[in-house]
Amino acid sequence: NMEMSINGSRSGQDVPGGLSLYAGDAACGAVPRFVVSLTMHVRSGILEQAVNDVLPLFPHLCACPVRTEGGYVLRKDTGRVKVFRKEISRDGMTDASGDMDGRLFRVSCEGKTIFFDIHVALLDERGMAAFAKSVVFRYIQLAGYPVSNDGNVRTLTDGEIHVSEEDPMEHIADIPASRPAWYMDAKAFLLRHDRPEGPDRITQIRVPLSRLRSHAKDHGSLPVTFIAPLVSHAVYEKYRQEMGAGEYVVASISVNLRQYFPTLSFRPFSTAVTLAYNRRLGEYPFNTILMSQKKLLEAQLKPDALAYNAGRRLDDMERLSSAAGLAAKERMAEEMASIEAARSTYMIRGAGNVGMPESMQRYVTEFYPIFTPVRQDFAVSMVVFRNEAVLTFAEKNGADGSFCRRVAELMNENDICAYVSDEFDMMPMKYELP
Repeated sequence: NMEMSINGSRSGQDVPGGLSLYAGDAACGAVPRFVVSLTMHVRSGILEQAVNDVLPLFPHLCACPVRTEGGYVLRKDTGRVKVFRKEISRDGMTDASGDMDGRLFRVSCEGKTIFFDIHVALLDERGMAAFAKSVVFRYIQLAGYPVSNDGNVRTLTDGEIHVSEEDPMEHIADIPASRPAWYMDAKAFLLRHDRPEGPDRITQIRVPLSRLRSHAKDHGSLPVTFIAPLVSHAVYEKYRQEMGAGEYVVASISVNLRQYFPTLSFRPFSTAVTLAYNRRLGEYPFNTILMSQKKLLEAQLKPDALAYNAGRRLDDMERLSSAAGLAAKERMAEEMASIEAARSTYMIRGAGNVGMPESMQRYVTEFYPIFTPVRQDFAVSMVVFRNEAVLTFAEKNGADGSFCRRVAELMNENDICAYVSDEFDMMPMKYELP
């Protein structure tokens, strides 16, 4: 029976995961979701078999939190995982309430759609995409549809079952690190809206990358370069009267470290960089803005700068681990989460370019993540699927979607073909520790 401390040591969990496990604010328990829709109706019994078949490839998902006086520990539960049926009401609100069976993740289904609600302490956005792909591939196999793997999906035959239990963050301390030489450490404008507890407003924008024109076409390999400044401008446009002197709209962009420091592990392995919107549409040509944002981003994407950034976040968890007792850890986590949120106006989480075998892709109609906003007013989740950038905006209760429609308008005004493809309300699942 494996037991592992999650008190925040370097061999512990990802920083956002650790903070959300300990922070007292109920909203910090919000669990991200991956949504996959298929061409066929999903049978829960077959899906449950697929999930349990795939779990040996992601053994750390079997970790269940147990409260102790000094903090929490993760104990391995290799019992069978349940799959839940989900109900969707007539007004389009997806109900995410329900039992997680003592685990840090839950798989459920309704109609032709599968929902993966997974705590960030277990998987980051790329890890979630990998797990979702493996489960869906296995489901299609078990359902009797012809499908073959081209190496894009981790399957039962890989023979590398143990690697996903290794923590890649342990190696960050061994990598040469230095602060970016050219970096804008801007004061972030914070949206301060006291909104009652309620469903998030979800708005989805699609950007066909094959139809990019003009300057944006040169940035197609890194879509966040042209997406972030337009989202930031929409914030500036709406709230500039509320911004104080010296404040900037700052995006916090999640960067997956795997492409810079290769690892076979699917444990959380990402950090966040900030991108301040320092040149505005109307004052500078769009191409000048894109080049400025690209330089600000690239300065932080060098391996030594990423190692420095990730090391700072690990140091936060070291401080958390030094706090004696559960109550002290929860207090410190609350303070650290507030400080981290104050560094940016909003967040962008990207799951990268998702590839899958053509024989599998013909059965998959939707594949996207939703990261719910916690301390900020909205969050953007991004994935590239079928050569489309799919942007999923989650705004806190009370939003009407007009902000996101303005983002789509700004994209089209600047030669970026974009359209709003869906809008609905979603009550995010909240995980409560035992």
